[in-house]
Amino acid sequence: MKIYKKVIACILTLMMFFAQMPVNVFAANQKNNIPLDIVLVLDVSGSMEDPITSTDSTKRIAILKDSINQFIEGFAENNSKINQANKQSRISIIKFAGDKSDKVGNDTYTENRYKYNYTQIMNDFFTATNENKEQLKDVVNSISPAGATRSDYAMELALKQIEQSKNDESRKYAKRIVFFVTDGQPTTLSNFDDDVANKAITTSKEIKKDAEVYTFGMFSLTDPSITGHVGSGSWSDAEKFNAYMHGVSSNYSAAQSYKNLGTRAENSAYYMGAKSSNEAKAIFNSVLNKLLSMTYAGADYTKVTEAKKRIPSDLTLYTDETVQALEDALKDVKYDLDITQQDTVDGYVDAINKAIAQLKYKVADYTEVDKAIEKANKLNKENYEDFSKVEDAIKTVVRSKNITEQDEVDAMAKAINDAIDALVFQLKIKYNSNGGTGTMTNPAIELDKEFTFPKCEYVAPNGKHFKGWQVDSTIYKVGDPRVFTKDDQNKEIKAVWEEHTFDQKLKEVNGVSTLKDKATCTTNAIYYKSCTCGQVSTTETFEDKDTKLGHEYTKQIKDEKYLKSQGSNCQEHDAYWYVCSRCDASAKDDENAQDKYYESAEVGNHVYDQEVESSEYLATPATCMTPARYYKSCICGAKGTEAFAATGTHLGHAYIEVKNPQFLREKATNCKEHDTYWYVCSRCGKTSKTINKYYEDKDSKGEHISSDWIIDQQPTVAKEGSKHKECTVCKEVLETEKIAKLENVKTETKKEETASKKETKVESKKAVTTGDNTNSIVPMALLGISLLGIYIIVMKKYVR
Repeated sequence: MKIYKKVIACILTLMMFFAQMPVNVFAANQKNNIPLDIVLVLDVSGSMEDPITSTDSTKRIAILKDSINQFIEGFAENNSKINQANKQSRISIIKFAGDKSDKVGNDTYTENRYKYNYTQIMNDFFTATNENKEQLKDVVNSISPAGATRSDYAMELALKQIEQSKNDESRKYAKRIVFFVTDGQPTTLSNFDDDVANKAITTSKEIKKDAEVYTFGMFSLTDPSITGHVGSGSWSDAEKFNAYMHGVSSNYSAAQSYKNLGTRAENSAYYMGAKSSNEAKAIFNSVLNKLLSMTYAGADYTKVTEAKKRIPSDLTLYTDETVQALEDALKDVKYDLDITQQDTVDGYVDAINKAIAQLKYKVADYTEVDKAIEKANKLNKENYEDFSKVEDAIKTVVRSKNITEQDEVDAMAKAINDAIDALVFQLKIKYNSNGGTGTMTNPAIELDKEFTFPKCEYVAPNGKHFKGWQVDSTIYKVGDPRVFTKDDQNKEIKAVWEEHTFDQKLKEVNGVSTLKDKATCTTNAIYYKSCTCGQVSTTETFEDKDTKLGHEYTKQIKDEKYLKSQGSNCQEHDAYWYVCSRCDASAKDDENAQDKYYESAEVGNHVYDQEVESSEYLATPATCMTPARYYKSCICGAKGTEAFAATGTHLGHAYIEVKNPQFLREKATNCKEHDTYWYVCSRCGKTSKTINKYYEDKDSKGEHISSDWIIDQQPTVAKEGSKHKECTVCKEVLETEKIAKLENVKTETKKEETASKKETKVESKKAVTTGDNTNSIVPMALLGISLLGIYIIVMKKYVR
């Protein structure tokens, strides 16, 4: 009966985990079961050997094993009812403790004489059935807790499994879930490790893109209501642990670290935990049933609805055959398909969209257009001023318009009729160039209305200009009026020309300059003469008197040919003649401009023979071993490029004490000696090694040299003995230890057993402490009481 109760308690922990999942995980609106790819990430650190809480003595590892085996039983039974492999659920198991191994198995490694679990995939995705379920159970039952809690490594392996599932085409419609179960802090040794926690969270962020991540804590600090730090001061252990568990879970899909969770998903409850086996019992059975009854969601018909919204409201505008094709596509749609048949639903969308795209409008009515064209064809276009607009209106007729474009067709008919109504009867009068060149468009003259003679656009014959327009025997000037009648039909308007006379001395004609040659410093400007008609001669010229410019001596050109005098030393400047800014003539050759010269910035050459020890002439500063160097200078103060050494200005070394390993002279060999160091120059960094000058570091001290164990008191049956180790140099006591009492011969067998247990206990204490050890005192006390009770019973039986 006691064993039965213990087994029942063991299966309860994960019940609470599953029961607290969001309801949307179990959406069931279709009849086909959803296949699941589940990755169980299980803590197998050393603390899993502890009881779940101080009030429930059931070991955490026992709860974990029995719960997972019950989980396997449920899925094995369900998978055995399904024939298609791609619709069965699969389970992958990952254990985590210490170092990561890329091999699949249940391997351990030894470090400092202690054995630890690798963090590794215990088995790849496995489809459990009634026939093979024991194989997966054996994997679970083989777990033996030992090691740290490297959750970061565990989530890296979980990501690998999720990506494998995602890239498996046969698992296209499987739902991917990660169950992360732990009993304590993320560690590399024994304390909460920020790096381990935050790496687990950032890796989980990648997993959440393709899977839902649930976290479950079997830990005294477990409290899903805590999501971070409250108040001032340092983070508490409870705040760190619970924020970390939230960050790994899908409660915070974009969490960066346990201190930066981001925004929580609405109505999310992906992190949960239990503090007793009874607390989990009801949860597990409920959740297992929900998982096994999870069904496919219905196919997404959103795009079907969107396609139907694109159907035109008035189908009477389209041809009967294209409308019928659309109605056939709509009749083919079935609304009871699930997500695995999404391709079929998408096919409905394509068919509807194709039918909509192929809808064809009925042809527009061109009756009024044809009537207008017939009316235009009966007219004689030669009788009108411009018949082209009628022809253009007819040319713009497009015969491919449909019923929705009837307004455009009606506009075509109207455009032809409007062009006919706008026709103007025209007399045919022509221009005659009368020997001129170029073209002019014949005038559009209205009957019995005043016409104004325009400007002549013909180019006059060589040597002539335009005089006027001649009609019959009358010559009209530009701008004169005349009324033309039907009697003037086919008459000409002829250009009349006359010879040029170039007698006008104008500098500008019609806004254009007649300049031939500009004025210079010594000559006047020359212009072409012009005719009264505005024509400018190309040969006849006149001189514009008193326009020559004269020289302007303002330009400075430093050229030897303009040199007036050269400076004889570095205190005198060169002098140059000014040059005319227009013609480059020099003032040197102009007797009226002998004062037109200037001094340049250039002076005579420097002589660098002065040795002045001043900072402004410093070439290189003095060092510990070399003197300062200065540039020689000119008497005027200019600095040269040649340098001289200032004798006696070198600085010498400035030695200081620097306690740095690179300057160590000799390390102390025992506890009575000190380390010695070389001095270091504060300027150049060289040591005093060359002069054998050094100092002792009084703050340093050599290590003690330990002796072997020295027996102070031999043990007896009634009393413990003692021993110690001491420094062989200074005799200081370095270590003490008690020696166990001698055993009674009659209880030899029992004592060996007890000693063995003591040794096991000592080894256990020396091993890495991981996870939650807050409840370890109570189990150890209970263990001690149990051993004492067993000893008393055995002794009583022995005495009898």
